[in-house]
Formats: sequence, structure tokens, C-alpha cells
Amino acid sequence: MNLHIQVPIPKYPFDLSHSDKVFSVGSCFAQHMAGRLLDYKFSCTSNPYGTLFHPSPLLQNLTDALKGAEIDEELFLEREDALFHYSCHSSIWANSKDELKNKLQGLHTSVAKDLKESKLLILTFGTSFLYQLADSGKAVANCHKQAKNTFTKRLSSPLEIQTVFQSFYTDLKKQNSEIQILLTVSPVRHIRDGVHQNNVSKSSLILACEEIQNTFDDVHYFPAYEIVLDELRDYRFFEKDRVHPNEEAREYVWNKFTVALLKPASKLLNIDLDKLYSSINHRAFRKESEAHQQFLKKTLDLALTLSEKVNLEVEIKRLKSRLH
Repeated sequence: MNLHIQVPIPKYPFDLSHSDKVFSVGSCFAQHMAGRLLDYKFSCTSNPYGTLFHPSPLLQNLTDALKGAEIDEELFLEREDALFHYSCHSSIWANSKDELKNKLQGLHTSVAKDLKESKLLILTFGTSFLYQLADSGKAVANCHKQAKNTFTKRLSSPLEIQTVFQSFYTDLKKQNSEIQILLTVSPVRHIRDGVHQNNVSKSSLILACEEIQNTFDDVHYFPAYEIVLDELRDYRFFEKDRVHPNEEAREYVWNKFTVALLKPASKLLNIDLDKLYSSINHRAFRKESEAHQQFLKKTLDLALTLSEKVNLEVEIKRLKSRLH
């Protein structure tokens, strides 16, 4: 009797090594996965505009960066003596409009550069409910705690999301023809408006991703949503809010990701890095003992060896500071 569903993961026509650059944007789940890549010393750009959930403002930011577009003056707002922009998460702010404008222009420049150099772009979509400014109809990425009547809210259809993606895809491929794109749908539930509405929203995203990946040979789908909701399928894999996947679930998805997408040599390197991190975090009973000092020297030797493949300057400095 089979009591467990295994979500099939496709064979992708590319794989990743530690020398490849990755660009990961979207929901907080995208940030967790990018964090794993960074922990294992991959070169990864993670959510430069902050956590964004809807495909339209997310892709508009990337398009504006590629085109070097001017910052939209109508999307600035002031709150609690600070300046924000409706295209970004509230973690992007400044003390004045000019300061924030310069910061956003700098972000656009660095994002365009990273997109041109990346081998893989990971897009994690969180919701298909779009908020727009009531007076202008312009889409917002974050409501910045403004009054509800400041916005209108509607569900984006799969076709609308496909159209927005295709426009972005065309601009991206003009500047990086070799980049691969991996679509995912965030397993984080958006249940503030109800479970049914969350399911409708996720369904629209999944349908859009299905059509997009069937349209472009270099666009693929990674089933993070399905792995958490269908393969794990238990509240013990969620935080106390029963909405966000917990550390165990994120680790499970990460392991699926590495099996599917990393080169064999990078998988082995990750195993060695796990050993190194475990040794670095080891808590000694007596730090000054000869046995522990020998353990640190052995760990330092491992770090120096691995540093020929990835940047371990921080770890090496930490180890040296603990030697006597």
C-alpha cells in the first residue's frame, strides 16, 4: 500500500555549479531558497526590491531595470517621516524623495547587470490578487499600511500574467539570450481573505506557469508548491500560523532542488561545506584544551582546501581568531 505521494520533478536541460550566477526574486519563500544558495557560497542575487508577491509589479521592476527606465514619480509616498515607493517592499526606504530615487536608480543599475550575467532566474509567484491605486489604476507591489480605500483589488487571470511575462521575457532575452528561467509558486498560504480565495489565487498562478513553460523552451517549472502541499501534506511542516512552511519543510524542498538542479561536483562540495559548518559550530567543553586546538587546526585545513573552490574568507578568519 502506497501511503505517500511523490511529486515528480522534471529532468531539466541545464544544471548549476558554484561558478554560475543565480537571480532569485519573488515571495518570502524565494528568499529562503536564495538564502540556502548563499549559505552554500553560490553567487545569488536575492530580492533586491524586497519581498514581492504578484507577478506584475515584480516583472515590471525587472523590466524597468533592463530598460533603464525613469523612476515613476507618482508611486512615491511618505509615511512616518520616511519615503517609500509603491513598486518596492517597505524594507526599501529613505529619509527624502531624492535619496530614495537615487537608491532605486542604483538598484535598477545593479539588477540589470546581474540579470545580464546570470545563468538562472528563479521567479517565485505568491498571489494573483493585484492591488492598484484607486485614483490612477497603477499596480502596487506593497500597500505600505495605507488606508484600504487607497486601492482597488482584483484577481489577475492566467492570460494577464502570461502577457506580462512575455513582455518581460522579450526584453530579458535581448540582453541575456542564454539565461534559463525557473518558475515556482510559493507554498505560503495567503488566507487573510479566506481559504477559498487563496486557492483561486494559487490556481491562477499555476495555470499561468503551465502555459508559460509550454510556450518557451528555456522556461521551466519547479513544483515547490506541490511538494509542500501534496507530498508533505501535514501541518507539522508549517509554522504556528499554519501558513508558512517551517524549517523542516524548507530543508526538504531545498534537498529536492539540489538533486534536480546541481551538478554532481557541486552536490559533493555542499556535503563538504556541511561538514565544515558543523565543525565550526561545534561547542567545545574546554576551548583552551590541546585537543580542541588540534580540532580547530584540522577544521582550518579543511576550510583552506575548500577555499580553492568557494569564498570562505569569513569562515577562515573566524577559525584563525579561535586558535592560540
